[in-house]
Amino acid sequence: MLLPEPADMYVLLVRTDYSDESAWLVALKAATAAYDVGDFERGGACLQPVQRPELAGLTPDDLVLLPRDGYISVLAVADARTMHDQTVLFVDLNEYNDQIGRTFRAVPEEVEPITTNLALGNMDFFEFADSTPPDGVFRGF
Repeated sequence: MLLPEPADMYVLLVRTDYSDESAWLVALKAATAAYDVGDFERGGACLQPVQRPELAGLTPDDLVLLPRDGYISVLAVADARTMHDQTVLFVDLNEYNDQIGRTFRAVPEEVEPITTNLALGNMDFFEFADSTPPDGVFRGF
């Protein structure tokens, strides 16, 4: 399985749980929704879904090892927990740091700012991961 190179400014959303199609649709809608944050206009996260049965059950450690069609620095993952609580798992794939495989989760409202800031290079993965509380779920700064 070869992970495709995402479209410009997009992050791949790799689906690894196929147990409930309706839960997937709810999670995808939550992750890509535009959330109102006062005066700042958001357009929703630019996520490019990757759905292939051979991805079922893969862990972050497994995903890090998958071959890629081009450079990919981060993955968003829709796993079994995502289907339950809509949090999105982020996995660091940046080969230029020593934290490959590092993860954190994010509530749907924070997916767009994370993906946008990572795509633009405004922030690095570690800045979000380091700001995640002990429960592992990033809820914003």
